[in-house]
Parts: sequence; structure tokens; C-alpha cells
Amino acid sequence: MEQLKKSDFIALFLAIVFAISTTVSANTCTDAVFKEIAYYYMIENSGLQLDSVDSPNFSHQTYTYSNGKVSRSQFFEKESGTTSTLNYYWNKDESTLTKQGIEYIMRDSISGDTSFIFENYYVLGVMGHQKTIKVTSQSASILTKDLDFGQENFEEIINKGDTTLTKTELYVSDTENTKCLEMDKNGTIANTITYEPMNDGYSLSFYSDGFITIHYYSKPEGTTSIRKTVKRIKIAPKAHYFDLLGRHKFAK
Repeated sequence: MEQLKKSDFIALFLAIVFAISTTVSANTCTDAVFKEIAYYYMIENSGLQLDSVDSPNFSHQTYTYSNGKVSRSQFFEKESGTTSTLNYYWNKDESTLTKQGIEYIMRDSISGDTSFIFENYYVLGVMGHQKTIKVTSQSASILTKDLDFGQENFEEIINKGDTTLTKTELYVSDTENTKCLEMDKNGTIANTITYEPMNDGYSLSFYSDGFITIHYYSKPEGTTSIRKTVKRIKIAPKAHYFDLLGRHKFAK
């Protein structure tokens, strides 16, 4: 099958939007999804922090902040019972690295209404990839350079209020502000997403074929741990993997 041109791809997504979404000026769920995939929680004074990501029966990941910036993440794998620690060093050089486990050297800057984040990712002191993130309130771009394989990936994210668009996914409102759908370029629903307000923030729940992943966000002035009972749900008998934000994906 001939690969879709960018213009054809966008046209297809827009047709899907008009077909299934209501006409509203903004959507709470899609706006929250935009902030998540655009790495808003990495921006100082952004007004939100990614507190934890929970995948029942699989994994649980927590985030710690210092001076408004993420400083550490701990990933607990439930099947093996092991915990991995990821450390983030902001505006430091490589001499800061301990060369143990996973470490990030982060740099950031602001120009007008645009925030820039530069990420270098290390495993045992060896750099694996570099990432450049540019974020505004309505759009973002992410350039990832994989040093191991010499590959580059460029992602653009556009926030249209009731719609968030990337080159591979479309997020659209689903009849109400607290629900939205993640769809691939063929119009197939990959995830049903629910936004739920909480005392000190909100959660985003991603549902796919009987599997759930829940992301908890808190306000910077709130506590660093939002506690909520996670719904028990059956696990589909398929191979699973997770993207960098812990969202569930199915192996192809």
C-alpha cells in the first residue's frame, strides 16, 4: 500500500474528527493528554507534576521533584519485584554522573511563550539518546536522536482544544469533556481515555482491550503522592509493552 502523504494523513484525521467529535472550543481530556505527551510536567512553573503511573499487576512508577523540577523516578516491576531508580540532573555537566543505572542530564530555557528542554539519556554512563523538546501552550515538537542506531525521530503535536494531533495518533473528544479517544491513522481506537479531577490534581486513565494504565497528576503546591484505590480489571492474554510515559501498548 502506498504510504500516506502528510497532507493526506491530516485530511484523514480531520475527517474522523468531524465524524465523531462534538463541536466544542475546548476539551478537558484532550487538553490533559496534550500536556502529557508534550512533557509539560518537565516545565518549571507549569502548574502540574506527574506524580505516578500505575499499571495494575505490571508496574508502578513514582516521580520526585526538587525546586519545581523532576529529580528522581522509581520504577517498580511487580512480576519480578525489582525497583529501578532514574535520576535527573538539571543544568549540570557530565561530571555529575555517577555512571550507575539510568541517569539524565537536563537543560532548559524559555524564550517568550516557548519552553525548551534538552535531555541526554545515559545508561551506566554511556549516552543512549538525545532529545530536544520545544513546547508552547498549543503545540510541541520533539526531536529524538538514537545514538546506538544512528536514527532520528521528529514528532509534532498540535493542540486544537477538542483535538490533539500527532503524526501517528489522533486524540478526540468523546461526547463529554472528561472522555476522549486515541485513534491511529486508520481510524482504529487504540485507547479510551478518562479524565478525573481529584483533590490535589487529576488522573488520566488509558483503557485498551481490558488493560488499564492510570497517570496521576498533582499541583506543585500539593502533596507529592496522590493516593487512590486502583480499579481491578482483567488482563488481556497478549504481549504487552509500554511507551516512555508508561502507557500500555500492544506488541505488533
